[in-house]
Amino acid sequence: MMRNISLAILGMVAVAGPALAQSAGTWSAKAGYNHFFPQVKSGDITGVPNGKVEVGDGGAVFASGAYMIDDHVSAELAFGVPPKLDIEGRGSIAMAGKIADAKVWSPILMVQYRLGAPSAAFRPYVGVGVTYTRYNSVTTTPVLSMLTNPGGHTSASIDNAWGGVVQIGATYSLNEQWYIDGSVVPMRVKTTAHLSTGQSVDVKVNPVLVNIAVGYRF
Repeated sequence: MMRNISLAILGMVAVAGPALAQSAGTWSAKAGYNHFFPQVKSGDITGVPNGKVEVGDGGAVFASGAYMIDDHVSAELAFGVPPKLDIEGRGSIAMAGKIADAKVWSPILMVQYRLGAPSAAFRPYVGVGVTYTRYNSVTTTPVLSMLTNPGGHTSASIDNAWGGVVQIGATYSLNEQWYIDGSVVPMRVKTTAHLSTGQSVDVKVNPVLVNIAVGYRF
């Protein structure tokens, strides 16, 4: 599914049309939809042999602002509405199903290199950057309490974490100001979830973000 979405994005931005200079000093802003596909590698929950977790996918609207440092290099800050992601049991606790959910904030700061001439309508680009991921509104289910604290309630928290980001995408100019932008953004993020029972689990979330947006140049 993720591959199909990625190909669709690249296809949409590849349609022919008018050129527009994207040169040094140009500011731009865009807004659109971003989907979050976690690629999870989970350790064991403390004291639960082979008790692992999985994180579901989710999406939300996002926005960003960018500045062309020169004719090819740009800097971009992206942020968005935090998607709510389900956390499910895996391994020996797979039958538990959903054990929690959380909202994920992940603003990203990137430096990008844009191929082609500044006057080209279609400009692929690559980027690298960093993200600071925050997990808020962590809510646990009664199933988690039954597994870890029978007769009581188990709450959870997830550590905030820095991560690395790479990006591949393209822009296509519709006219002198408006453009379409799409990108695929793999991230590397490792965090630890803590339970009120004293148990914990290390998780490599490593999401891949896939987005499509409409932008405006100033």
